Amino acid sequence: MHVLIPLSILLTTWAAWTGVCLFKNYQLARRINLPIVLSPTGTLNPLFIITYKLLPPVIPLLQSLPFNVGRWARYTYLGWQFDDKHAAHDEFGPAFVLCTPSLNEVIIADPSAVHNILTRRKDFVKPAIMYDGLNAFGKNLDSVEGETWQRHRKLTAPSFNERVSSSVWSESLRQASQMLQEWTSCSEGTPDVARDTATLALHVLSHAGLGIQYAFKDAKNKIEAPHEMSYRDALFLVLTNFTMLVMLPMNFMTSSFLPAKVRRVGQACQEFKLYMKEMIEGVKASVAENKDSEAHNLLGALVQASQAEKHGLSDDELYGNLFIYNMAGHETTANAVATSIAYLAAAPQWQDWICEELRTVLGKSSSVEDWNYEHMYPRLRRCQAIQLETLRIHGSTVFLPKATGSLAQVVSINETEYLIPPNTFVIANSQALHCDPQIWGADALQWRPDRWIVKSGVPGEEELVDPPPGAFIAWAGGPRVCPGKKFSQV
Repeated sequence: MHVLIPLSILLTTWAAWTGVCLFKNYQLARRINLPIVLSPTGTLNPLFIITYKLLPPVIPLLQSLPFNVGRWARYTYLGWQFDDKHAAHDEFGPAFVLCTPSLNEVIIADPSAVHNILTRRKDFVKPAIMYDGLNAFGKNLDSVEGETWQRHRKLTAPSFNERVSSSVWSESLRQASQMLQEWTSCSEGTPDVARDTATLALHVLSHAGLGIQYAFKDAKNKIEAPHEMSYRDALFLVLTNFTMLVMLPMNFMTSSFLPAKVRRVGQACQEFKLYMKEMIEGVKASVAENKDSEAHNLLGALVQASQAEKHGLSDDELYGNLFIYNMAGHETTANAVATSIAYLAAAPQWQDWICEELRTVLGKSSSVEDWNYEHMYPRLRRCQAIQLETLRIHGSTVFLPKATGSLAQVVSINETEYLIPPNTFVIANSQALHCDPQIWGADALQWRPDRWIVKSGVPGEEELVDPPPGAFIAWAGGPRVCPGKKFSQV
C-alpha cells in the first residue's frame, strides 16, 4: 500500500508532464500548417522501443484499437517506413508532422523538397542524438558537422579512388567465386545466403579497406600476442553487436559481473581498436619510407591524405573513420547482395536478362582473373540496374534524419512555403520516395530492374536512367552524399 502511493504520484506526474509537452509541441506543429498526427511517444523513446521489441504484438494491438485511437503506433516504431511504403503520404500528402511529447518530426516525401533539404547542409544538420553512438571509436565523417565535417570530408573522400575500386572488384570476384564453389559442392541442406553474403562483404571490406585477405571458407588467421582474437572475428562481433556498443560504455562491457556474451563483445572492441592502432602505425612507417607510392587500400590512402595535410586526422579520428567505413559497408552490402539473389531466384526472366549482358561483356573468358575492372565494370549496366532496383524497394536506409538546429528554416513543397520551427526533426522518407507511383509508375512496388535502363538495346551498350533529383536517395544526396557510393556499387 505504501508503495502504491508514490508510484501513483510518479505516474500521474509523468502523465501530466507528457500532456504538457505534447500540448506545447502541438501548438508549434499547428503553425507549420501541415497535417498532424499526435502521438504520446516518440520513435526514440527507449521505454517504448524496449516494450515493442520484447512484446512484438504491442504495435498491431495498438493499431487495431477502435475509432483510430492507436493510429499513432503506425508511425512510432523504428523502421515503420519500410512497412508503410507510400501509404502515409497517400493519406496525408507529400508531408505531415508527427507531433510527440519530446519533439516534432516533419516527414517529407516530395523529391524536390528532399533534394533542397539535402543540399542545404548548414540549414539542416544531422541530429546529434541519432549520431553520437557512431563515435564509439572516435569522431568520423558521418557524425561531425560544420568545419570539422569539411576537414574530414577533404581528407577521407580521396581515399575512395579508382585504385581502391579496382581492388574491390578483384576481391569481390575472388570471394564470389569461392562462395559459388562452396554452394555448388554442398551435397546436403540449403546454403544460408544471408550468412554467406555477410561473410563475403566482411572479407571484401577487410581486403579493400586494410589489405587483409581471407579465403571464403575456413577463414582463420594465426593469432599473435598480445591478441586473443583474430581481426576478422573481432570486427564481426563489433559490427553485429552495434546496438550494445551504443547503449554501454566500451570499457564497462568487460566487467566481470556482466554476461559472457557482453564481455565477449567488449573484448572484441578492445581487440579491434588494438588491431587498428597496429595497422595505422604500420602504414605510417610504410608511407614514411615510400612517400611517392600510391596506396592500394582505404587505410593507406586515408593515412597518406591525412599526413599530407597540416591539420590531418588524429589517431582517434582515423579509428572512427575506419569503424564507420566498416559499419556503413558491411550490413548494407550483405543485405543488398542477399536480397538481389532472392529476387533473381524467384524471377527466371531476369536471370536470362542479366545473363545476356554477362555473355556479351565477358565474352568467352571463364576465369575471373581475366575480367578487367576498367573495361568491363562500366558496361555492366543491367547488373547495376539490379542493384539499384533492389536498393529502391529493399534498401537498408528507409529514412534520412535531419534537424533545423537553433534557427527556423523554410521548406518549399509544391510551390508552397512552410516555416519549420527550430529544433525540429525533418525526416526525408526515402522508402516512400522509392515507392511513389507518380515517380516510378503504377508498378512501383514491383521488382523490375529494366526500369533503370533508358532503352533496352544491345547488352553492354545501354545507359542507366537518371531519376529526378531527390527521387532516389539510397546513398543520401547533396554535399553529404555517401563518399563510398562508387565503392559499394563495385
